[in-house]
Amino acid sequence: METSSSTRSRRSLLKFAAGAAGMAVLTACGGESATNTPPAPVPTPATTLSGGTGGQTPAPVRTAVSSVAVQTAVPNAAPVAATTATGSVTAGTSVPLSTTNTAVKGSVRYWQNIYDDPTVPSAKFHDQWVESLKTTLPGVQFKEEQYSITDLLDKIRVAFRAGQAPDIAEVQLTWAPELAANGMLLELNPADFGYTPDTFWPGALRGSLWQGKLYGIPKRNETMAFIYNKDIFAKAGLDPAKAPDTWEDVKNFSKQIKEKTGKAGYGLAAKLNSSNTPYRYMPLAWGYGAGALDETADNPKYEKSLFDTDANIAALQWNADMFANGWVPQSSLTNTQTEIRSLFVSGEVAMMIDKPDGYPIIKNKSPEIAEQMVYSLMPRGPVRRAVVFGGWNAVIFKNTKDVDAAKAVIKDMTSPIWSLRLAYEASNPGNRNAFLLPEQQQRIKEIKFLDVATEMMQYGISFPAIPEAADIMNLMVPQMMQDVLTKAKTPEQSAKDTAKKVNDLLAKRK
Repeated sequence: METSSSTRSRRSLLKFAAGAAGMAVLTACGGESATNTPPAPVPTPATTLSGGTGGQTPAPVRTAVSSVAVQTAVPNAAPVAATTATGSVTAGTSVPLSTTNTAVKGSVRYWQNIYDDPTVPSAKFHDQWVESLKTTLPGVQFKEEQYSITDLLDKIRVAFRAGQAPDIAEVQLTWAPELAANGMLLELNPADFGYTPDTFWPGALRGSLWQGKLYGIPKRNETMAFIYNKDIFAKAGLDPAKAPDTWEDVKNFSKQIKEKTGKAGYGLAAKLNSSNTPYRYMPLAWGYGAGALDETADNPKYEKSLFDTDANIAALQWNADMFANGWVPQSSLTNTQTEIRSLFVSGEVAMMIDKPDGYPIIKNKSPEIAEQMVYSLMPRGPVRRAVVFGGWNAVIFKNTKDVDAAKAVIKDMTSPIWSLRLAYEASNPGNRNAFLLPEQQQRIKEIKFLDVATEMMQYGISFPAIPEAADIMNLMVPQMMQDVLTKAKTPEQSAKDTAKKVNDLLAKRK
C-alpha cells in the first residue's frame, strides 16, 4: 500500500536523502564540460536507487544549518552578488538575502512562464525577488515579461528570428538543445556562477546539453504525483487508504468507479499540441518499457525511436481500453490539465496526475474536495515506476549585450534560497544545496503532499535532450494518442507510424 501518510512520508524522505551527493554529470551524460576542461573532483560516486533509471540521485546529505553562504570565488568569472540564506522564514515575508553588488552594470530583459495562480507563495516570492534586484544589483536595469507555457517557446523562436529575443529566459528542460542547435544560446559553465555540476540534479543538466556543451543553469525541477479522491474511492467500494500501485490497478479501479458511481475514473489528457499530454503519457509508456528514443538508458544515444516496440503498443492499448469503455472523460481528446483539474474539483473524475501545487490551487477553489485529496507515488508498469523529470533552466541568448549582468541575475535567481522560494509550493529547487536550508524543512511541513512529489524525483526520466524533442513530445505523442482513441489507427499502426515520423525527423538533421 502506498499512501502519503505523514509517518511514511517522513520516513521515505529521510531514506530518499540518504544517498551520495557527488556526480560527474557532464561526463556521465556523454559530454564534456562547457570549457572542455576536466570536471571538478567528485568525492563520492553517484548512487543508483532501487527502481530508479540511472538518472537521478537523492538530495545531498549534510546537517541543516541556519546560514549557508553560496558565493564561491571563481577565477575570471563574472562578478555576481554574494547571496546568503538567513534561516527559516514564513512564506511571503521579506528578509535581507543578498549583499549589494555595484560592480555589475547593464540591462537585462527576462522572459518566463506565467504563474497559474498569482496568490501562491512562489508567485509572491517572485515579486519579492524582482524587487530585491534593485538592491542586490543596483546597476542592472531589469525588465520582465511573462507568457503562458503554451506560447513561450514559439514566442522565443519568432523573437530570435526577428532580432528581438530577450537577454535571458527560463525554458523547459529539452527546449535548450533545440535553441542551442539553432544558434540562439550562449554556452554556459557552472563555474562561471560559482557552481559545480553536483550542485544540480543530473536530469536537469542533461536536459540542457547539446553536443557535449551546456546551455542552461537549473532554476527549478519538478516531478508530478498521482492523486485520487478518497471519497469517490469509498463510494465505489475501493479502499480509500490504498492508492493504485500499478497502471493495471488504475484501469481496474476506473472500471469499478464507473460502474459504481457513474463517474470517470482517471483524468486522461490527450489534447493535440499540448505539453500536458506527453507529461501524462510518457510515465505510462516508460512504465511498460517503451520510450520515444532510448532516454531511459544511463547513457542515451538518441538515434532510433522505440515507439514501435511491443511495450509502447501495450501502453497505447491501455489508453484505447480506458477511452472506449468510458473509464476516462469523453472530453479527453481536448483535455489539458486545466480541464482535468476542473473535473476533479467538480467531483466528476476520481484520479489524475498533477504537480504539488494542485493541492493549494484546489483548496482555494474547493476546500471540501481538497480534504478528499490523497497524493501517492506514480503507478508502476511491468518494467518500472517512472515520472517525467521536468523543470525550468535559465538560458542566455547570443544577442545579449550585457552578458555579465545576465549572469549576475541568473546567479541570484538560482542561489539556494531563491531557488527554493521561486519553486516554493510548486516544485523542487534546482539548486540542490537548497535542501540544506531550514526553510526546506519548514516547506515540507507547510505544504501538504510536497514530500510525495519530492520522493518521486528518484524515478524521474528526462525527455530526449535533442533539438526535435518539443516536436516529438508536443506534436507526435498527442497525435499518436488521438489516432488510437478515435480509432483512426490501431495501436500497432499508430505506434509504427509515429516511430517512422520520429526516425525521419532525426534523419533530416543528419
